[in-house]
Amino acid sequence: MDITRHPENSVSWIDLGTPDLETTAAFYTALFGWHVAPPDSGGYRLCTLRGRLVAALGPAEDAGAPYWTINVTVSDIQAVATRFANLGARIVVTPTPVGTLGYAAVTLDTVGAPVSLWQPGTHDGMQLAREPGTFAGISLLTDHTAHAAAFYRPALDWNFDPEHSGFRLPDDSIAATGPPPGKATAQRSLWLVRFAGDSPVGGAEQARRLGATVVRREPDGDVVLRDPTGALFGLGGPNK
Repeated sequence: MDITRHPENSVSWIDLGTPDLETTAAFYTALFGWHVAPPDSGGYRLCTLRGRLVAALGPAEDAGAPYWTINVTVSDIQAVATRFANLGARIVVTPTPVGTLGYAAVTLDTVGAPVSLWQPGTHDGMQLAREPGTFAGISLLTDHTAHAAAFYRPALDWNFDPEHSGFRLPDDSIAATGPPPGKATAQRSLWLVRFAGDSPVGGAEQARRLGATVVRREPDGDVVLRDPTGALFGLGGPNK
């Protein structure tokens, strides 16, 4: 699906900080058919599919396992960052200009999940989504769903939908919630990025042959994996 505009408070961009850019680029290129551009001066590498922006890879900046970061589009990043802080989130990087591309802020929400804010300038975000090899949605891996719901309702107007056990986002998608892998005491909460595929099971087998590890299979048919450097990601159907 081509995207020309991202609604306010929706996920508009995803990127992965990895300790091994070459291995990571080779993996996602082989799995999804991405073209990964040469790094810019900071090591950031844009990923495209059929010439359309889908994601980016960059050097890992945090210790521990790498992870995909979700970036949420907002129209007033300073106001939203202030609201996040007032609600108990930790502001890791205050709103900062990124050239003419826009303004970025990095936060940890009240259950410890990384989430970034993006006020677009010339860069609006993903140009392709919800088809094989592209972004298909997010899930919150946490043992503290009620605490997260109490934060995201006032922070981003994401209302928790008990019927679907997840947050209803501005694009009307559902961000499901579930437990993190491993022991809760050893794993912080994390937003899981899911990618679309023709067959989650077939895609997971291909990913395994490329060096990924299957973590678990979800009741809805999605598969959660770790890529060759340890970053969690999900595979789901193209129209979820």
